[in-house]
Amino acid sequence: MRAAVLVRIGKASNAFEIREINTPEVSDNFIGIQVESFGLNFADVMARKGKYRDAPPMPSVLGYDVCGRVTAVGKKVTRHKIGDRVTALTRFGGYAEFAVTDERAAVRIAEDTPATAALALATQGATAWYCAEEVCKIYPCERIIITAAAGGVGSLLVQMAKMHHAKVYGIVSSESKEQVIRALGADGVLNRSKGDVFEQYQALEGKKALDVMFDSAGGSYVKKGIKNLAPGGRMVCYGGSQGANANNIFSFIKFALSFGIYHPAPLLMSSQALIGVNMLRLADHKADVLQQCMEGPIRLFNEGKLIPLAGKEFPIEKLGEAHDAIEQGKVPGKIAVRWND
Repeated sequence: MRAAVLVRIGKASNAFEIREINTPEVSDNFIGIQVESFGLNFADVMARKGKYRDAPPMPSVLGYDVCGRVTAVGKKVTRHKIGDRVTALTRFGGYAEFAVTDERAAVRIAEDTPATAALALATQGATAWYCAEEVCKIYPCERIIITAAAGGVGSLLVQMAKMHHAKVYGIVSSESKEQVIRALGADGVLNRSKGDVFEQYQALEGKKALDVMFDSAGGSYVKKGIKNLAPGGRMVCYGGSQGANANNIFSFIKFALSFGIYHPAPLLMSSQALIGVNMLRLADHKADVLQQCMEGPIRLFNEGKLIPLAGKEFPIEKLGEAHDAIEQGKVPGKIAVRWND
């Protein structure tokens, strides 16, 4: 089979090569998927830059999510059959024409589901669901900040938080993205291009008036977010995009320190929580929970209650352009890469 193999660290234009590699075998509880399209995630950008510690050693096949048709099933598989169209999470290996995954990491999708939507409902949908439905209960009228609210996870979190009747503020970087999240139901916008977003929030809600923050940026966003938490507030962290440009040990240390240093005692006294989310770890150790986190968004999508942003699909020949697009935030929503028919 063909695969897009990461062969060197650096620019997207020359980091990957299309190579013929062995098709992976399907073990007892796994399924094999003929991949229509695979999704890009910011962790892929970090891996391409040599900054993602979980990435496999080069030459390697990246990729967390795929959509396509089940073409093989292990002898103990009960949830899927050959011919099912599915969206699935993979433990790397997604940038290929054929991928394997635990049957619990795949969910059936309708034949007419666009690839960008199907892929968004996999990694991004499962992440948003775990953050908003599993580790952090949202109560009506709670005040919530969502970073990168016009992105893949953020846009889904906006919609999920509004389903719980929360008051939602989205952090964006441009006026065009302001319109995107307002259309999703956001009550307010915090625009990075217009100054410090926490000062903007304090002008609207006051100090220490934040009930929940869902953060994908890391660094100073976490530190400032925790300082603004109200009693009972929760900080849920699922990314570290602020560190994407750290290019040496000193900048890495600076980024790490920008999170702040915490002791449980102050959190205990204010009944606050600092929660970290890593979907790879969840997939490795709690696959049944992961399955729930995938099924929930698909169900809401099928009911018309959860709508991923349109995203964009690139042909495999333009994988480098697709990587540049996700790194530079050019495309609201999911970026997919399509294998040739």
